[in-house]
Amino acid sequence: MNLRRKVILAAGAMAAAIMFAATASAQMYAFGSGKQGSFTYSASAAIAKVAADHGMNLRLKPFGGQSAFVPGINAGEIQFGIANELDAHYAATGEAIYKGKPQKNLRVLTVLTPLYSDLYARKDSNIKTPADLKGKAVPTGYVSQKVLGILTQAVLANGGVTLDDIQPVPVANVIGGASEFEQGKADTFMFAIGSGKVAEVDAKVGGIRVLPIDPSPQAMARTRKFVPVAYASKIKPGKGRAGVDAPVWVFAVDFLVLVNKDVPDADVYKLAKIMHDNKAALAAGFGALHEFDPNRMAKEVSTLQFHPGAIKYYKEIGAWPPHSGS
Repeated sequence: MNLRRKVILAAGAMAAAIMFAATASAQMYAFGSGKQGSFTYSASAAIAKVAADHGMNLRLKPFGGQSAFVPGINAGEIQFGIANELDAHYAATGEAIYKGKPQKNLRVLTVLTPLYSDLYARKDSNIKTPADLKGKAVPTGYVSQKVLGILTQAVLANGGVTLDDIQPVPVANVIGGASEFEQGKADTFMFAIGSGKVAEVDAKVGGIRVLPIDPSPQAMARTRKFVPVAYASKIKPGKGRAGVDAPVWVFAVDFLVLVNKDVPDADVYKLAKIMHDNKAALAAGFGALHEFDPNRMAKEVSTLQFHPGAIKYYKEIGAWPPHSGS
């Protein structure tokens, strides 16, 4: 083979490699979320927008709830998604709503925000704490978002209330629970604080209030029988926090961005860096992401492993090994 032909072949191989790299960098990834109006949908949309601004393509795939799309992440049909730590814990261990079906291919990209999730009631009602829900109509079941049933039991338990003490209102998901409340068929509903749907319900029914939990050790022990990763957090009124009119103790677990283990390290690294460096843009896309803390992206997460691509980034910025605690 003459030198000229070798040069041509080498140039062709280099061009092919460049084209392949460009194609790989422009790969489209699916990002699982809840339905429009949910916290996970709004947060996912904000992340996808910021990622697109920095050359990464994420396509939202809305589902009825986290337990509907987490198995898709595990199977690699969806590459990324937001789930709360309780759902992710059960998925990884094959317990509760994933009984006998451990999702072994899930990895963590980042801790996103605390999930301040609580029960609400009409502002003009006599329901002021979870303890006041005895004998009341409460959404239950959550067949496409089963973790919400567990969260509901945890908040009820905080007030010393069990499912035997309430009138169950079967619903499919969190949006269904809010709709039953809007229509007067339920006396309360569970939703993430700061979600667009909560503001919508607030406007439609003439005002709502969040039901504060009891942060005492005894009450939180009852709560953690259902949600081992739960903690109490005191939050203040703020933009987008319908139903929060004064500082109040609420139920919290952490939201995580999950990723399939086979997503290339370079792309996981890239998304972790994009999120770390662009908090202001994320919060501009969804106000609740003001709670995102770039210094808290790596935290010890029960039973779950971080993706190697994320670990590489966190080591580079001095955020690894992960810190412990809520």
